[in-house]
Amino acid sequence: MLSGPGASNLKQGPEFSLFDTCFDLSGKTEVKVPTVVLHFRGADVSLPASNYLIPVDNSGSFCFAFAGTMSGLSIIGNIQQQGFRVVYDLAASRVGFAPRGCA
Repeated sequence: MLSGPGASNLKQGPEFSLFDTCFDLSGKTEVKVPTVVLHFRGADVSLPASNYLIPVDNSGSFCFAFAGTMSGLSIIGNIQQQGFRVVYDLAASRVGFAPRGCA
């Protein structure tokens, strides 16, 4: 559940598909949300809000774009990767993220 001072002003909305943390942001033109940072050994990746709070309908419903699994496996999905160049170094067992702009 998204909570804390950054989310206390957000009205909870109904769950949508596999997303269980959703908000009704209808009528709002700007919303302040908590920062989401992915922590890796040796690096942190800060995500812009559009990479984790996504619209799910045309009525102003947005959901936290993370879903639980039944295993210990975590997947960084395409929503979180948007706007980043992702480099996989299989030989060294490393992954790298670099922000990139659209041209």
